[in-house]
Amino acid sequence: MRKSLALGFGLAAALVATVALARPPGPDEIGEFYFYFDANGNEVGHAELSCSGVYTESGVRTANYSAGHMICPPPRD
Repeated sequence: MRKSLALGFGLAAALVATVALARPPGPDEIGEFYFYFDANGNEVGHAELSCSGVYTESGVRTANYSAGHMICPPPRD
């Protein structure tokens, strides 16, 4: 009973890890943005991490995407 329970938890953890890894990438640097597209090339989502560090996401993430970087002004002292 214990072995089957441990095996069940192990398989569940592996499934969760696989699903987490399968998510398409998103912005993780200041000024980075992503556009996500469906199979027909229509935009279905957008995500960005603005120059001021604000994260914004709308729509859905897909495996078809385009990424870029904004030109951020240098910080003022």
